[in-house]
Amino acid sequence: MKNGFTLSDVLITLGILGVIAAITLPSVINNYRKKALETGLLRFYSLMNQAFYMSSIENGPVNTWNYFDGNSCQFYKTYLAKYLNNTEYECGYYHDKNSKMNDDRFVGIYFPSGDMAVFSYARVFIYTNKKKYYKNYQAWGSNSSLDSQMKGIELFPFEIAKYRASHSKDIGIMPFDGLSIYSNDQLLQRCKEGPSRCTAVIARNGWKIPDNYPFEIR
Repeated sequence: MKNGFTLSDVLITLGILGVIAAITLPSVINNYRKKALETGLLRFYSLMNQAFYMSSIENGPVNTWNYFDGNSCQFYKTYLAKYLNNTEYECGYYHDKNSKMNDDRFVGIYFPSGDMAVFSYARVFIYTNKKKYYKNYQAWGSNSSLDSQMKGIELFPFEIAKYRASHSKDIGIMPFDGLSIYSNDQLLQRCKEGPSRCTAVIARNGWKIPDNYPFEIR
């Protein structure tokens, strides 16, 4: 006669495994989201700054470029599209879901990695690895309620460095409002008060989300 597992033994084992999975799975998913975001932010930052640098060799210093009165489409086609290989873009933006109205102040940029950014007013880039959000907001880069709720969580703003006096000669982009005059504690507090600045907190930490980051990544 051979001994084996009874049905109750199997059910108890499955129950224990279920409890362990329920405890550990959220942590695993959260860590994955963080790593994916960290990788995506650094990749976006590097690709964009490389494109700005390559363009400046051909088109002259960034602070001499034509910003076309905030026409992001014209700016992107003139200075950046050529240097972002295999990257698709879409000019125009729908102000809301019910009214189609092309607006060349906005450009959707789609990277081969699956990430994307929206370029606003020839000044601000908002990175996300959640492509479903493109065209879901009334104004990217604005303080609209939906947009604001996602900043620092799923939306991460950068700006062209030349718009900051202390960075006016820099080539490329920088985390929004990520100025060196702020200490790490000050920058973290500014992130809590205005999530648009949270990109700078991650960048300051070597493109790693710090343990005291004030928001949960989704």
